[in-house]
Amino acid sequence: MRKMKGILSVLLITLVLFSGGSLLADDTSQTILCLKKAILQLQNKSELGFRNFYLCSVIKTLGDYAPLPEPKIKKDGELLLYFEPANLYTRISERKYEFWFIQDAILTDKEGKEIWSKEGFLEMHYITSTPVLDVYVHNTLGLGGLSPGKYVYTVILHDRFRNKSAKKSVEFEIIE
Repeated sequence: MRKMKGILSVLLITLVLFSGGSLLADDTSQTILCLKKAILQLQNKSELGFRNFYLCSVIKTLGDYAPLPEPKIKKDGELLLYFEPANLYTRISERKYEFWFIQDAILTDKEGKEIWSKEGFLEMHYITSTPVLDVYVHNTLGLGGLSPGKYVYTVILHDRFRNKSAKKSVEFEIIE
């Protein structure tokens, strides 16, 4: 609880510093932008990781996905993975916001024998005029030709600006 109060205090101080008094002027748009900048500062100081890391039956968009009830995929089906990179570093320059990450992917059997891997499986490099607070990633991997059994799919994120990496795996089973 003490840590949360400290974070909220930092957020409030940052908000007041970035607002330039706009909080008193009740400029809603400026206040929202200041809050977003404060959130980016917190994310930039926090550890790179993952949120909402799920095998899915359907993925539509950010926050709109259907996790599999069990980590089982039919033979010759597709692995659909949804996740949100947590705490990507956002470079902030005059009126521009930039983040950049690369994702590697590895598929192994249950003993750890590599079946498939791809460095640079996905690369996202965005430069925007407004802050982007949340990003989602949708991986699709065809499993045709793999025998029924247990497998592990591993994602490795590389934050290009922070020069840090994070890794997460999900176990699943291919069934008849």
